[in-house]
Amino acid sequence: MKDKTIINIKKTMLTKLSVLFLGLVLVLTACGGNENAETGSETEASGQDPVKLGFTLSLTGNYAFMGEGVKEGIELYFEENDYKIGSRDVELLIEDDGGDPQKALQNYQQLTMNHQVDFFGGGVIGSIAYALTEAVEQDKQVPMINVVGSGNSLSWEDQSDYSWRIGFSSIQYAGTQGEDVAENIGETAVVVASDYVAGHEIATDFVANYEENGGEVLDVMWPASGTSDFSSYLSQIKQTDPEAVFFFFPGADGPRFIQQFKDFGLGEKYGLIDGSSVLNAPSTIESVGEDVVGGQTIAHYYPGLENDLNKQFVKSYEEKYSKTPDAYVVNGYDTGKLIAETIEQAGSTNSDDLVAALNDGISFDSPRGPITLDPDTNHPTQNLYILEGIEENGEVSFELLRTYEEVAMPTENPGYTPQK
Repeated sequence: MKDKTIINIKKTMLTKLSVLFLGLVLVLTACGGNENAETGSETEASGQDPVKLGFTLSLTGNYAFMGEGVKEGIELYFEENDYKIGSRDVELLIEDDGGDPQKALQNYQQLTMNHQVDFFGGGVIGSIAYALTEAVEQDKQVPMINVVGSGNSLSWEDQSDYSWRIGFSSIQYAGTQGEDVAENIGETAVVVASDYVAGHEIATDFVANYEENGGEVLDVMWPASGTSDFSSYLSQIKQTDPEAVFFFFPGADGPRFIQQFKDFGLGEKYGLIDGSSVLNAPSTIESVGEDVVGGQTIAHYYPGLENDLNKQFVKSYEEKYSKTPDAYVVNGYDTGKLIAETIEQAGSTNSDDLVAALNDGISFDSPRGPITLDPDTNHPTQNLYILEGIEENGEVSFELLRTYEEVAMPTENPGYTPQK
C-alpha cells in the first residue's frame, strides 16, 4: 500500500523551466526524437499515465479542523485503493488556502495551469466554493468537487456543469430541521445565527420550514462572526422564553456559544438545536465536554451507523489517526470515491467525458449510506440523521434519534431563501 503523495507546488519559475527542459531532453533521447509523444492530463497512452488530482483545502486558520478532516478522508480512500483508479496510479497535489478565497484561486490556477490536474477539489467554506465554482465555469477545463461549501445557489443560480457538491446544502439541512423541530421539539423557537451570508441563508431556511410546519419564531438574532461574549443574546433568549433555540455558529464560535448557553443555565430549560454540525464535532466534545449533552444536531454522517461500509471505515480511520471520523472526513473519503467512479464511468480523464459522466448520474454506497448525485442540482440525494448528545459511564457521545431518508435538494429556489 502506497504512502500518501502530497506535493508542495511552490517552486520558482527557474526551477520549473530547468526541470521541464531536462525532462524534454530525456524524453527525446528515450524516444529517438519521436514527434508523436503526447503530453497533458488527457494522455491515455498505455493507460498508465498517473491521474493527477489537485485540491485546495483550508488547512490553517479558523476552519482548519474542517480542511484537515477532508484531507484525511481523501488520503484514506486512496490508501485503501493502493493509490490507483483502475490500472492508473493516482497522484495527489494538496495545497493550503488558509480559508482565503484569493489564495484558493491562486492554488486553483497553479494546479490546473502548471500541473494540469485531471480533477480538482476545494471549497471548505462557502466563499471559496463560490469563487472556485465561478472559476471552473469560466475556464471549462477541469471538473471540480465542492468538498463542503453549502451555499444553496450553487445548485440554482450559480450552478455549473463543472462543479459538483459532495456534502450538503443549507436548505437540505435547515429545511429538514425546521420540520423536525416543529414536530418533535416545540411550537416556539428563537433563532441565533452568525451575521454573514451562510448564517442568513441557514436561518431563513429554518424559519420558513419551521413556520410551514406549524412553529412560531419569536425572535431572530445576528451576533457578529467571532463574538466572544454571548451574554446579551442569552439574556434576550431567557426573556423571550421559547421552547427551542436554533443556532448557527460554524468554526470556533460554536463551542463558545454552547458552553455559555449551558453556563447561563439555559440548557435544562430550552431545547438547543445546532444548525452548523458543530455540536457533534470531536473537537467540540473535546473542548466543552458534557455541555453538548441534551443538544440536538443534524448530520449526513454519524460514526455509529450500522452498515458494513461504515464499520470498516471507522475501523480503518481509527487505526490510522487514533480518533473518530466526522462528517468532514466522510466528505473527503466520498470525494475520492466520486472521482474514481466518474473516471471509471467516463473511461478517460478528458474533461468533456468526465462532465458527461457526472451528468449521466452517479450513485454509490458510502459510509454515510446511499448517495445519488442529482444532475438537476449537482447535489447528493442522501439520508440525514437527527442526533442527540448523551453521557454514558462518564463518556460523551451521540445517539441517533431519527432518520430522514433520501432527502433531495429542491430543483428551484422556493423564493424565501436569500441569494448570495
